[in-house]
Amino acid sequence: MAKILQICNTDFYLTKFLSPLILALVREGHHVECLCEGSNVPDFGGDVIVHEMKFPKSASPLEFLHSISEMRKLLREKQYTCVNSHNRNTSIVGRIASWQEKVPVKIYTVHGAYFHEDQSPLQRFASIMLERLLAKITDFTLSQSHEDSLLLMERAGVKAELVKTIGNGIDTSRFKPNNQRDKIYRVGATGRLVKGKGFMDLINGFAQLHQKHPNSELLLIGGNIKNDIVPFQQHLLARIKELKLEDAVVVTGMVDNVEDYLATCDVFVLPSYREGMPRALLEAMSMGIPAITTNIRGCREIVIEGENGYIYTPHDVNALAQLLNHTYKQTVEERKFFAENARSHIAHNFDEKYYVNRQVYYINNLLQL
Repeated sequence: MAKILQICNTDFYLTKFLSPLILALVREGHHVECLCEGSNVPDFGGDVIVHEMKFPKSASPLEFLHSISEMRKLLREKQYTCVNSHNRNTSIVGRIASWQEKVPVKIYTVHGAYFHEDQSPLQRFASIMLERLLAKITDFTLSQSHEDSLLLMERAGVKAELVKTIGNGIDTSRFKPNNQRDKIYRVGATGRLVKGKGFMDLINGFAQLHQKHPNSELLLIGGNIKNDIVPFQQHLLARIKELKLEDAVVVTGMVDNVEDYLATCDVFVLPSYREGMPRALLEAMSMGIPAITTNIRGCREIVIEGENGYIYTPHDVNALAQLLNHTYKQTVEERKFFAENARSHIAHNFDEKYYVNRQVYYINNLLQL
């Protein structure tokens, strides 16, 4: 039995994304503890201890040094066998502190590499250089995206034998076809309302659709959480008001029953500028909803153009509007074709149990070294 610490940025992330892995590791007989910011965490039945700690919200060296120091105290006290770090700032703190405290196994799980096309050349160069340094003190990398795995090898100097692609997965029994659609043509989108998700593009693109087809509606399933570094909801609401779309756009706020809202949608849009292997896209497509998404890493590994959805260039609002108009005009038979392909693709390739099993397999193998 190993003593494993899972580190992520927020209690929201721990609850929504890491719980299945944590419970699977406990079933394997490991002692698992977690570290995140926030105390609104799941009840693991006493099997898992969750520690709370603040992580840097900016690039301030002093913030990072303070967090690293605080984490080193915990590592020194608990003497973990393995530390598995997630998210950007959290993984920087986690990997440096684990290396300094000589933790035997140091794992980094990449939920989207942080050097990407939407950065300026200087930002991208700095992100790559930072990852090259961190790779030298990381024992193993698990990457959701195959393209990210290749980039980590090519640009960040990660050795091929020290990185594995794990994909992503969702509960396909929960997110299953459940048609509750009505006479309104409903465009759905899910996620935290932050700038990098491209929701402003979606609102602007939807405005063009709604001008042509007044029976269309945009359903934004999401909101902001207290830990968001750059909350964007108020900017979106202001733009909705400016475009006089208050009666055509619904913003739900953060909800737990995402599938109930998705069931009412005719098409799903993920207009993001950077992703790993987006769960929002997997969940919608698992419910048999055709998808429109940006041509970025992760997204283009899920959506097959012309078979289960459509892909467009990030920031291209006109292209997005044209695709929305195209899906609006599709026949019943065309919609059925895309819906069945979407569900089949996710059910066969992105089921949560296989995603979790892959992570447990690699972690167990590393703990035997």
